Amino acid sequence: MLPSNLLITRSRAGNIRPVFAPSDDRYVDLATELIQTFQEGVGKRKGELYANLELFEELDFDYRLIRGLCVLLERNSSFEAQSHIEPRIARRSVFREANKYPLVATEELKRHIFEIVASTLEVSSTQLEESLWSDLDDALVLKVFAPIEPVELLKRYNLSLTQTLLFKAVALDVTVNENFQQIFRRIKYLGLMYSVEKDAGMFTISVEGPMSLFKLTDKYGTSLAKLLPTITETSQWSLKARIVAGERHSPRLLQVNLDSATAKDFFPSADSMPGKRVFDSSVEAGFARSFTSLRTGWSLTREPEPLLAGHAVMIPDFSFEKDGMTAYLEVVGFWTEEYLKKKIKKLKQLEVQHLIVAADKSLNCFSFRELKGQVIFYEKKVPLKPILEYLKKMDEELVARQSVALEHVEITLQEDVVDMQDLAERFHASMEAMKQLLIARPVEGYRIIGDVLIREKKLNDISVKLSKINDDRLSTALKLIEAEGVKAPYQILQALKFIVEWHGLDQDKATIRRAY
Repeated sequence: MLPSNLLITRSRAGNIRPVFAPSDDRYVDLATELIQTFQEGVGKRKGELYANLELFEELDFDYRLIRGLCVLLERNSSFEAQSHIEPRIARRSVFREANKYPLVATEELKRHIFEIVASTLEVSSTQLEESLWSDLDDALVLKVFAPIEPVELLKRYNLSLTQTLLFKAVALDVTVNENFQQIFRRIKYLGLMYSVEKDAGMFTISVEGPMSLFKLTDKYGTSLAKLLPTITETSQWSLKARIVAGERHSPRLLQVNLDSATAKDFFPSADSMPGKRVFDSSVEAGFARSFTSLRTGWSLTREPEPLLAGHAVMIPDFSFEKDGMTAYLEVVGFWTEEYLKKKIKKLKQLEVQHLIVAADKSLNCFSFRELKGQVIFYEKKVPLKPILEYLKKMDEELVARQSVALEHVEITLQEDVVDMQDLAERFHASMEAMKQLLIARPVEGYRIIGDVLIREKKLNDISVKLSKINDDRLSTALKLIEAEGVKAPYQILQALKFIVEWHGLDQDKATIRRAY
């Protein structure tokens, strides 16, 4: 974004458009000279640099364009105070010494004070004077400048100009054909209020503007403006916004219409934009970290594929997946009453079987309890316990259904060692359901050890081979068992009544012996 006083627009018949800087020779030459001025200004004071930049305002360009380009170039610059001692220490010391005199009225007395203070601070009088005001803005020195291509500078200017215009939006409607998940993630990360509809492969996203809210206008407006780069990364997009224009005592609404066909060439490409975008909130991030650390067997996905909600679409915050089952979690924070009513209506229309809604405790007065699925209220962070209980219930219901389906299944095995997970997938069942079946109806000649089925004869062969080796090292036993095609050597040792004796933390020093 640019400062609002640098916004350049044209309005006509109720419409308003930003005045873009084209990438023609005249504008490219201007951008080139401004970039060169910054490059030549490295090592110079900021006041001197901007004195040179002010000369460009005498050219046949809008001065707001010149200053806007300079704002962007300054963001690629690093200014530092060039001083021999900390300026605040220098000023405090000089003023403290000067207070000892009724009036510092002569240059001679001034030099005397500087000499006393300089001696105390172990610098020269000249160095002290140079340091005194070196942290003022004009006195800062340009230390580093990262050059940018002239055309790229003009495109970033156009993007920033449009962002500045959108800062005063009442509402924003965006239609895109792709990249919608990135846009949704960006919207949610920025804390924007939105609704989505899908029609003929195109997504129309309606975002509330800052001027429609009663609080946090500046912060929300900045967030809305930050959405624009993600929109323009899409190959096909259109944007409509209603903008509050005019003076404060006589505001009026104007319409902005932009689309990829006419404006895309004015904006920078996704690859050229600096910075990496992060899509997360503190509540969601905390929940994801806590849930993942538990290793429940459920796969957690943040913002999965869009779901149908009537004629609209919605992307939940998370999905949980396991053994063909899917549950969704939507985290609802506080926004306006109207927006929350729309959110609840959309949640009611979701065509999903398993839904968990975690709502901020302050929203307890809304009708969340009418929703199907599990509704929990949180304060500061989403609680894990009710979600884990919900998923456990899903697990149990699945196992019960699959156990009924497996009642008449005949299991015949040929292999000596069978992985339980592979066997479960063969019969399109969960491993827990398969394990329950095999416990209830054991396969003759096989034994369950951990997550594998092993033929009793194979188990006896391994036992004999372990007895015959003249090496009691654990590492030797593990290699022998693994060579027999068993992926769970520790569990085999335990089943064969072997005890592992550790002699420190090194596995190579551990030994085994029979438990007689």
